[in-house]
Amino acid sequence: MDSTLRFGTDGWRAVVAREFTFANLTRMARATAAWLRQLGHTRPKIVLGYDGRFMGSAFAGHTAQELVREGARVILSPAMTPTPAVSWATQAFGAQAGIVITASHNPAEYNGFKIKASFGGPATVEMIAAVEREVRPLEPAYQAPGGGELVEADLTAAYLAYLESKFDLSALKQSGLCVAHDAMFGAGQGLLSRLLGADSVHELHSVFNPGFEGIAPEPIERNLGELRQVVPAAGLDMGIANDGDADRIGVVDEKGRMVTSHMVMALLARYLHQDCGISGTVLRTFATSAILEKMGRRWGLPVETLPIGFKYIAPRFLEIPVLIGGEESGGIAVAGHICERDGIYVGLLLLDMLHRSREKLSALVDALFSDFGPHAYHREDVRTSRQKAIVDRFSQGWALSTIAGRRVRGTDRLDGVKHLMADAWLLVRASGTEPVLRIYAEAPTRDEARALVTDTRLQLKI
Repeated sequence: MDSTLRFGTDGWRAVVAREFTFANLTRMARATAAWLRQLGHTRPKIVLGYDGRFMGSAFAGHTAQELVREGARVILSPAMTPTPAVSWATQAFGAQAGIVITASHNPAEYNGFKIKASFGGPATVEMIAAVEREVRPLEPAYQAPGGGELVEADLTAAYLAYLESKFDLSALKQSGLCVAHDAMFGAGQGLLSRLLGADSVHELHSVFNPGFEGIAPEPIERNLGELRQVVPAAGLDMGIANDGDADRIGVVDEKGRMVTSHMVMALLARYLHQDCGISGTVLRTFATSAILEKMGRRWGLPVETLPIGFKYIAPRFLEIPVLIGGEESGGIAVAGHICERDGIYVGLLLLDMLHRSREKLSALVDALFSDFGPHAYHREDVRTSRQKAIVDRFSQGWALSTIAGRRVRGTDRLDGVKHLMADAWLLVRASGTEPVLRIYAEAPTRDEARALVTDTRLQLKI
């Protein structure tokens, strides 16, 4: 048994039947309860949900029973539930913590354990560290304090009722806007249809399939070929995809072209600030587009750059007024909602933007480029035996000097190594959720961004 269970960028994730076992879930549940007792909660209330992964219900039920033995009052979802619903319920129900059994966008062989704080967002770095310190080996003589209780509640239904109070769904239904929704076999399946009506939503991959047809449920371009074909073929206004636990979003315009998460953030920043009159800080993680900095300078809005991982973004919502906060992977939170990534909420907000603007999504993106210049993005995830050697070399201060003919003018080592060029950047870092090396690039055109990544791989010999 692995005695050093550790959380990554977003939760503890591991391969089912290898590290992700009932025994290790017991250890995680006990550690979480111990952390809450340290905070003075001897009988904490904990909201618990799970996504559509293999044995999700069994893993969640086991976790619930262990928490009950630890004296917790557990509110358990009776069916798979999106992560943002658990986060919202944690705050709305006055719970001290939330737990989601999910590995988010990881491949099917993974499952995971996410902790949500009482404020309705990811547990902070300090909270996670406190839980990790309480992870112990299993002891046969261990005596749990007992005294807990277990109840079931339809968290998804409560969450959808909340969303109905946040949007004018009647106006959206009457607008004539139609979308394709690719749930990627995840916990978001059917939710947009329930909110907008079946006539307005073309469903894709909205059935239970814990194998995800062999494709990791991550809403990025290489995984959304069918969505990109369906949207223009059916004459739809937009395509929305969510990851396995529906906290992230991928977007396709009416022509079937990907709208990167960078541009989604930029579009929503403009909509919220220029059209809705909301101000606040723009929070961006290290791998997001430079267009957000340009927008902040023009509009007089502060822009903060944080390490990669939404756990760094969420606490800032509690400390300062925030307009929008997000990351390259499609996790976005906005003013007026919980401080949590929410792929369903963001999808509705984009539809609201289209309804009010009466513009096509492609036209809104083109307007961004007209105002702030072209910004294109490319990312590759590389599995290589040289990963540790490469990371070690970068950590010792080394960096590339030229990439695809562009001179590197400086580096930023906030999270990995970002190579800064006159009109482009390239970032190399180890993933915090999978054993891969991630290489990100932004340049004026997609071909130039791709060339930066390709040349970097050649120079690193991977």
